[in-house]
Amino acid sequence: MQRSMIQNFSTGEIVITEIVWDGTLEGSSLPTSVTHSVITAIDVATGAATPTIPSVDISPGNYSTIAMGIELLDNGVDPNITLNGAFTYFDGSTFPITFIFDSGEVFESTLTSLTIAPGSNTICTLNLDPIVWFAGITQSELEEATLSSGTIILSESSNPDLYDRVEEAILNATTNDASITCK
Repeated sequence: MQRSMIQNFSTGEIVITEIVWDGTLEGSSLPTSVTHSVITAIDVATGAATPTIPSVDISPGNYSTIAMGIELLDNGVDPNITLNGAFTYFDGSTFPITFIFDSGEVFESTLTSLTIAPGSNTICTLNLDPIVWFAGITQSELEEATLSSGTIILSESSNPDLYDRVEEAILNATTNDASITCK
């Protein structure tokens, strides 16, 4: 299968409403749980969050059964993921592409273990990579997509078959162990 020719998503945002981190500290039977409820827009191009996501103090130690999740804002009006980029056809012509996602999904992934050293500044992130989400969509499939005012729009109502496949890829990519990074 030939991959699609989406160069990048130069603009867009992912709007979240909650971040959750859970883990069981070695020697304790009770999980450590931290929840931040804050409406934050993450810029797709820079990764910057507005407002900034607050840091969390978690006791040092060895943790098992770590779960990290984010909940997308679902206000029923505005999309919570909007991506804008460029798509190049085989003939070299380029058209804008927009992906619009509006679902109150919770993305959660797990890690088997994590050690937080005393005095460390460990940062855990749930990786959201739009290029990975579109990896299963072929060049020819996007070339055959319906244009709306000169733009390829993938949403529940525009090119829904392609949208459904990207939605499935989002869920698969954000619910596996490889989607959490801690450093």
